[in-house]
Amino acid sequence: MAKASFRLRMYHDHLVEGGEATLAAERRIIYCVAGDAELSSEGQNVKLCEDEGYFSNQKVVVRGGSEGACLWRWELVQPNTAAGEIQRQGIKSTNAGDYKIELDTSVKRLMRLDRVDFPLGGEALTHVHAAPGVRCQLTGSLLLDALGKRHRVWPGDTWVEHGPDQVYAKASEMHLSSFVRVMIVPEEYKGRSTITYIRPEDKDKPKSQSYKRYLEEPISF
Repeated sequence: MAKASFRLRMYHDHLVEGGEATLAAERRIIYCVAGDAELSSEGQNVKLCEDEGYFSNQKVVVRGGSEGACLWRWELVQPNTAAGEIQRQGIKSTNAGDYKIELDTSVKRLMRLDRVDFPLGGEALTHVHAAPGVRCQLTGSLLLDALGKRHRVWPGDTWVEHGPDQVYAKASEMHLSSFVRVMIVPEEYKGRSTITYIRPEDKDKPKSQSYKRYLEEPISF
């Protein structure tokens, strides 16, 4: 086992139409919350629209579309990497979360983007994950119970789940709730869930949450 520390950071980038910036090469996922953007990397151009994701580990040029874009950006970086907020006219960029995670770098890994949706009052029964990841609430709200603490997250709020931490989540009774997350999963989990339910009686119960997987791409260390 070769344990190493990393930072999994998340940024909220709001671009006006035509607002442009060049992002240095990092292990990066970008999710489009609203609007659209044009992304260019290594001679390839991609139009990123609402509820779509993009991965690159190379330098990327980001440009706001016809009405601009609201983008969420995750980067897996070394602990001493400089802050990644975009400092350009026409772009409002904020650090939404900067979390330390530990990874066994002897294990091949994927950077995965997916979304979890809950019906009214839905719940994620007490569980752990086989991989760390950073979540950001997209709609509604969730009441989270983890590590002996309870708190509620609202749209735009971020939090980290390190993997072995036991977590219970209860969705709003009033609004449909969802969050988007990036996880650094072992390659053996390609195409399948990383979740394990703690209580034996919960394993065969119907689960209320549903999933949409956008991408999972190999990364190197």
